[in-house]
Amino acid sequence: MLTIADLVAAPDLQQDPFRMLVHVEYQLRVLGLLCAAADETPAKFSTPGSLEKWADYSKLQSERLGCAECQQDAHAVASCIYATVVSDPPLSIQQVRNQVCHGGPVPENVDLDVLHRVVSDNAERIVRIHEHGHAVELRPLFRPVNGDLAALHSYSGVVARYWPRRGEAVDVTDRETLEALRNLGLQRGDLLLDDFARDIARDLKGFSERGSVCTLVSPPEPIVVSWDRRTSDGAERRVDRFELTTDHARTWLSEAGRRPYQAFLADICNWSLLKQRLLEGLEEQLAAEDRISDELFPNLRRHVPHVPTLVRIDDDYRGTQTDLTITEACAKVTDGVNAYRGSTNLITLTGEAGSGKTHSLLQFARESLAPGGDLEPVAIYISSSRSGATSLEKLINDCVAGTRILDRESVLALCRAGLAILVIDGFDEMLGFRTYDNPLSGLQPILDQLRNRGAIILSARSSYSEARLRNSLKEHPAKESHHRLTTMELLPWRTEQLRALTANLPIDVGSAVTAPEIRQLLTTPFFCLAYAAWKQSEQPTGFLRFVVDAYLQRELSKLVGQQGVPIFDQDELAEIFCEAAELCARKVTPDISEDDLELAAWQALGRELKQEEKRRLVALCGMSAEWSDEELSFRFTHLAIAEHFLARQVTRVPFEQALSLLSNVAISALCAQLIRSMWPQDRAETIERVIVQLQARVTAAESPEHCRLAMASLGELWARVHGTAEGARFASRIVVDRLELGGSGPVSLDQAEIRNLVVGPGITVRLTSCQVDRLDLSEVSGDALLGDSYKQVSELLTQNELASSPRRMRELLNLPEEPVDETAIEAYFRDKIANARVAIVVNERHNPPDEDVRMKWTREYGIERWRDYVKKMVKEGKLVEEPVNSAGPSKWRLRTTEKFDE
Repeated sequence: MLTIADLVAAPDLQQDPFRMLVHVEYQLRVLGLLCAAADETPAKFSTPGSLEKWADYSKLQSERLGCAECQQDAHAVASCIYATVVSDPPLSIQQVRNQVCHGGPVPENVDLDVLHRVVSDNAERIVRIHEHGHAVELRPLFRPVNGDLAALHSYSGVVARYWPRRGEAVDVTDRETLEALRNLGLQRGDLLLDDFARDIARDLKGFSERGSVCTLVSPPEPIVVSWDRRTSDGAERRVDRFELTTDHARTWLSEAGRRPYQAFLADICNWSLLKQRLLEGLEEQLAAEDRISDELFPNLRRHVPHVPTLVRIDDDYRGTQTDLTITEACAKVTDGVNAYRGSTNLITLTGEAGSGKTHSLLQFARESLAPGGDLEPVAIYISSSRSGATSLEKLINDCVAGTRILDRESVLALCRAGLAILVIDGFDEMLGFRTYDNPLSGLQPILDQLRNRGAIILSARSSYSEARLRNSLKEHPAKESHHRLTTMELLPWRTEQLRALTANLPIDVGSAVTAPEIRQLLTTPFFCLAYAAWKQSEQPTGFLRFVVDAYLQRELSKLVGQQGVPIFDQDELAEIFCEAAELCARKVTPDISEDDLELAAWQALGRELKQEEKRRLVALCGMSAEWSDEELSFRFTHLAIAEHFLARQVTRVPFEQALSLLSNVAISALCAQLIRSMWPQDRAETIERVIVQLQARVTAAESPEHCRLAMASLGELWARVHGTAEGARFASRIVVDRLELGGSGPVSLDQAEIRNLVVGPGITVRLTSCQVDRLDLSEVSGDALLGDSYKQVSELLTQNELASSPRRMRELLNLPEEPVDETAIEAYFRDKIANARVAIVVNERHNPPDEDVRMKWTREYGIERWRDYVKKMVKEGKLVEEPVNSAGPSKWRLRTTEKFDE
């Protein structure tokens, strides 16, 4: 471990003058702390402190050493700031440092030999003082940090910051250290300026030569940063200065005057050129998406307009908003990215296969990169498709490498400053199959570096990934990071959107859409395009088979053998795809290996493949080939195609095999609908029998945790077959994203997990041991909910209101008020605080911001009860109030202590 001698040792003579000046200041800090450690009741010093303050303090405190030789050494070190290091005109260390702090350059004629001799002599004197043994105990003024000795830099009352000789400062919050510092009664310096300096140094990592960044903080002077900027022509030396305004806004003192800190980052990354290069890379991805669409629906896209998909957005600050276009929804995210939140905003965009997630995000990113826009944030689009990256960090590096400006560090710097929003398309494809039950683990390295700032948009195929992410945030909260979750869900397409899509085509979309099996599928842009192509073709083939048959036919034309005839016929090719879809589903991965693809063909054909068949099998354009983990892998070119073949496999295999597949694979809502539509009418086993047998397996399981996949399959199938049936219905242990109950009669649900439960007229519902995120009674009265079912509901939507508290839900359901005692009220607040997904920020009267709808639970029993509870918890040491760095009136973050759980 480093010693005091290591902390104060002189830098190499080759170090630039600015670094040596900063080291003189560090030496004075170490000396002052050593002198303070030698005294049981040292004179108060200020943290962080400046060059002159530490020099004066060292002279004052050295009188308590009781040793003439050490006092003489301390005075010599303190007086070193007057040593002349520039001869013409004569300038001392103090004058050079002040010149730099006041905006001047580091003099070119600094005598490095003299300056190096000063720091060398200082080091020898400080070591002599330490070795004389005046300070028996160095703590809490010095302490080990990550294996190295570090000196106290600042102390806020709730956190102490220690600075090692090299590397970043580290925050320490253990009770013993804070108590020891509190007893010293330290005066507090300008922590806001110090935090700003740390953030600048962190941001410059992505733009500077390694180890070149050196900061000087000397309140009330501006922060001075000396660094080498990386360029294609080599290192460019820069000195930049920064200030905080009276309202704590971070500013850059540019040659053109004071500008926002974001302008500094935009300047060093050549903002206009960066946007141009990001757009060039994005256009390549847009062209690739268009090629896929043209292959699936030749010549169709050029005749149809762009029809925006609508979005439902749930934001803890703004509440629920629906019928926004994806552009409008993303604009709201963009508008709020620079506002103080105290947490990183994770925005999940969910939607089933073919719903337009990729297209929507590409359009959003393209619009953000349009010329102009000053410092409006740009969207950095990252796709997990066809990427061999094994981590999000590598994926970011690979994505922005083409700009020749950015890397992962600089991308995160722009995100922290609100200049960029990360858009990760296919989040579940990238992380879901490596860390399926804890997607937060893949994101955590990036979230830690964002330091409770910025926003990330994550697109996922279904709400399962979003739900797992939410659970991960709740179950595995990061010690230093705070996150909030905003959900955006692509809404099913409506008939008017289909009409807008086909407005320029000579087809009628009215009459055929009345067919239930078609109407229930025309909810995504992909299937609407397929429908338009089907109508335009005027072929007698049913819609459900049209897309796939055309798809297979195109495959056959590319799989011609030496004799000029297709290697496989259409049925054989379809069966190969069915087996491949089952393999993908059972392995819970979008990719299968070349061996797996051959195995699927062998299972489909019931024979060994010929050599030519093996060779040509890898050319299936329906299964795109790519390199992953140094081997060739294959995936369906479109998830909707994979869903079709998985559903087709369920309907064609023997009954017991179908049950096994449904028990071990969590099918999606689209797949369930396809199974319902494709199930042969003349088959001995009905789709109802499938549900009965699947229900029996789920019921017989020892616990729900042992049959999660089967519960999801059962839930989606039950919703499609029995959701709108007539008469009494019952289901147990189902997991379903959206369950619409129609028809008539009573419905009983036991141990069900439902994200959105919609109750139509003529239905009554009884819930037992269920978990319902949102119950929609907007079309019926509260009489539709029987017994105490409301207790299993997180949110209740009526015609006029969305309620989330049990008390308000009882009022909306016209139920009598339940008596609540003070103990129950405290338990309610304790539970809400313990499970809060974001930081709890209040004003000086302990009131949350009026606009913060996330904190409406604090008013559940009246705001006075909440304030009394907070005061009591603070007094008992179970909550502490930490000042928040934000503009406007003072704010505090409430943080729990170890006593909170007692």
